[in-house]
Amino acid sequence: MNDKEVLAYKDIVLRVSDLDVLEGPCYLNDQIIAFYFGYLSSLGNSNDILLIPPSVSFWIANCGDENLKDIIEPLKLSSKNMVLFTINDNDDLGGGNCGTHWSLLVYDRSKNAFSHHDSMEGVNNFHATKLYGAVKGFMGSTALPTTLTSPSSSKGRTKKRKDVAKAVAVAKSTAVVDATPCFIECNTPQQTNGYDCGLYVMAIAKVICQWHSSKRKDKESNWFSAIERHVDASLEMTMRSEVLKLIEDLREED
Repeated sequence: MNDKEVLAYKDIVLRVSDLDVLEGPCYLNDQIIAFYFGYLSSLGNSNDILLIPPSVSFWIANCGDENLKDIIEPLKLSSKNMVLFTINDNDDLGGGNCGTHWSLLVYDRSKNAFSHHDSMEGVNNFHATKLYGAVKGFMGSTALPTTLTSPSSSKGRTKKRKDVAKAVAVAKSTAVVDATPCFIECNTPQQTNGYDCGLYVMAIAKVICQWHSSKRKDKESNWFSAIERHVDASLEMTMRSEVLKLIEDLREED
């Protein structure tokens, strides 16, 4: 079969075989998820969130200490407030698309925490903690803002002293902490079949990106409630067609 090119989007090339996978019911491959991550990245106007494609996440988890620094340093993880990694249960460097399950690992600098979202609870815990162990030392320092209170003032103090007190009252100091990030296994909507894990990864990543760029982030300390509101088993019936339509729309624009 002539597996011809269907769409070249950023640095991702989708072919007929990729669309066949997406039409399903099939386990999603790296290319589909990488394409969707690239699309989500293009929607944001913030440089402080990074969606790492599956192939890079895989190498970070499995390349070994001697090559790890060369892979991670170009990503500039310490400059990002949020980083999304895909997790796959394949750990065979020569095995290509041999995995059978996807999940999502999310780093949030404001919490200095990695949160793991697995639509088959517990299945990818080992592989998620493996990637966490590889990358946790490269996330950089975490800034923790602390508001200082003004000392009491009294009559007769010099103007200079009053100015200093006033400055202290409105100042914010930043404590820079090099603490190791923690790992959290999160409650996550659960898939109802054995092959739609990739859809959940993409849907949850979409919700997180929307939460990160919205005003709701000021009211919600994390994205967990947003996932509860917007991600459920109905996506198993709708999301494949939505992504296929997105690909078709991008082809028409090209």
